[in-house]
Amino acid sequence: LLLWLAATAAQRPTRVEVVSDGSRIVVNVAGSTASIPLTIESLRRIEIHAMDSIDPPGGRTLELVEGEHVVLVESLPPVFQLPLGRIEPLGDWELDEFAGSGVVFSRAVDVTGPFTLRAGFTGRFLHHLLVTLHGTPTTTISFRRGWINNDLFIWDADGVAVASTSIDPEPGVDLLAVVTTLARAGAAAALLTALFTLTTWLPTPQARASIARSSSGGPFGLAAAVVLGAVAAGLSAWVARAVLEALPHFPDSVVYVLQAKWLLAGRLYQELSPIQEHLTVPFTYVTAKGWLAHYPFGWPALLSVGLAVGKPRLVAPVLGGLYTVLLYLVGRELYSRGLGLMSAVLAVVSPISCLLFASLLSHAAGATLILLFLWLLLVARRRQVPWLTVVAGLALGCAFGIRPLAAVAVGIPCLVFILLDLRRPASSPRTPWLVTGTTVGAVIGLVPTLIANRVITGSFLSLPYSLAKGSMYSIENWPFGLRNMDVLLASSQPALFGWGWGYAASWFLTALPLAVVLVPILLRRLNPHDVLLLACFATLALLHLGTRAHGLHGFGPRYYFDGFFALYLLAARGFQELARIGVGPDVTVARPRYGSPAFLMAATLFVTLNASALLVLPQRLESYRGYNRVDGALVHDIQQLDTDRALVLFGESDWRNWAMASPLMAGDGGGDFVFGQDLGDNTALFRVAPDRPAYLWLAGELEPLARSGDEARD
Repeated sequence: LLLWLAATAAQRPTRVEVVSDGSRIVVNVAGSTASIPLTIESLRRIEIHAMDSIDPPGGRTLELVEGEHVVLVESLPPVFQLPLGRIEPLGDWELDEFAGSGVVFSRAVDVTGPFTLRAGFTGRFLHHLLVTLHGTPTTTISFRRGWINNDLFIWDADGVAVASTSIDPEPGVDLLAVVTTLARAGAAAALLTALFTLTTWLPTPQARASIARSSSGGPFGLAAAVVLGAVAAGLSAWVARAVLEALPHFPDSVVYVLQAKWLLAGRLYQELSPIQEHLTVPFTYVTAKGWLAHYPFGWPALLSVGLAVGKPRLVAPVLGGLYTVLLYLVGRELYSRGLGLMSAVLAVVSPISCLLFASLLSHAAGATLILLFLWLLLVARRRQVPWLTVVAGLALGCAFGIRPLAAVAVGIPCLVFILLDLRRPASSPRTPWLVTGTTVGAVIGLVPTLIANRVITGSFLSLPYSLAKGSMYSIENWPFGLRNMDVLLASSQPALFGWGWGYAASWFLTALPLAVVLVPILLRRLNPHDVLLLACFATLALLHLGTRAHGLHGFGPRYYFDGFFALYLLAARGFQELARIGVGPDVTVARPRYGSPAFLMAATLFVTLNASALLVLPQRLESYRGYNRVDGALVHDIQQLDTDRALVLFGESDWRNWAMASPLMAGDGGGDFVFGQDLGDNTALFRVAPDRPAYLWLAGELEPLARSGDEARD
């Protein structure tokens, strides 16, 4: 109760002040200001419009002052009552367009002179919260804060934006928001433990709890994990084909596919094309050396294998199946077979896992290699097999060539973990082998990346990210990084397991995914393996403080996904500890009393939550069809043409055109179907494809394009 009250009191406030002095209107939202020259002759009504959110919007107090006279003081509802929408909020700015929205406050006033309006709001505003001042003239102030966008707009009566600005980070407030998210999860965890503690009053079987540390396992556990892996792979394969249409849905994945085509042709970069200026693919760069890409080559190398067999969309789903099995194996090494299976189940029902392992993004490979590294390291540590540490390091080095920051984030806690073995005399002889072997393997795994760096950037130590202008990673970014940490952590909750989505919405269900992770902490039953997992996730979050990027528009908090394995395992630990309530606190890791009320209650809760999530998972995944306004319309229209060779010009400058064209586009810009940006003078394009029918792709329509000699379109 205290944690919940503290979280409620400390939730992030958004203070709004609107000052009309007779000649200007000045708007201040959370310390950021926008203003316009405007005379508001009269104010007749104040209206507030909001849209639902994972962290529902609410208010505190609204005050209107005319000169020295207080016209209105009113308490706003702590949570705005909004109508049900077509979809429950997911924290995604595109899907949440269908969430419930409406007018949440409306009051008539009579103001004819200069005035000041002050209001306080709470919650996270993924979409604009609008404060409309009806009068002469009517003006609207809107802002978004707490999710992907943080900005402020002033609109005129015709709905035209006349002023805008970004809302700057507030490090103290943003840090408090992180604490609020954790406090809510802590309150939910405390409520869970209180409810489970009540079961100790009920009759309990007399069977004694026993230590449950089995690393070897039997065939049943592994067979069950393989089945779960097959389910995960099949589900992601269905999403890749039926929902995402085997297309890249982000600028990043457009470049990955292009790089894969270069690698399939035996090149790390592409020579300049006669139509190079028309190849406006995002995150690619033209230099004297050639056409270069922004990303390391590791993930494109795996995609190129899929391209070679004509099924690039199946690369990530196959990795998703392997990831699920590895999660079981790591859980078995750290804890027990049962806990490993529980964590694998949690990964299967995880919406973000299903989506990322269906996509063309690099997280699928990065997360799988990191988990492979951890499993091999744990096996080598237990069996004292030095050569396994080399293979583990090799996996980590390869992971660095795909997701550098994530590989470092997991590598640091693991290094500390194995070094701490020196404190145990029985393990000290094998510790040097662990460190040395892992280091040797990591260096070997890094060699291809270092060579590729040298070829592409001219330096072994400069990743292709350095081709971008400016520094992508800097300590100066920490205010933005802290704000991103708040948003990424908050958005992790609905993305982790999808519990309750489509059935009910409450602060408890929203906080529950992190709550079960916190249960072992609350019960003071952390063991060294728990600490290792917490450190892996925490280090990943802390290392992202150096970047302004957040990756949130992309199936959820994908920048944290490489560390989500730790949350899957710790959530399973939370259920285990709930089932063990009543077992003496001196037992660090023990089986619960099978058949006890606590065990039955924990098992029922685990099955119910995950069954409900699995039941609505297809519907939730279906909502991503045509995500980011990328679909198969262009490929479909081209396939309907009576030709197998054509020239297609893009009438609009939009990266989505390249995403939709990627299945038919050759790596060098040539091939049977040539694509290019319409630049007005398209002579170079017509010269490259003089004998092909030409078409213009504009506003979702493919139209024949008239030629006039070698000139651009008529």
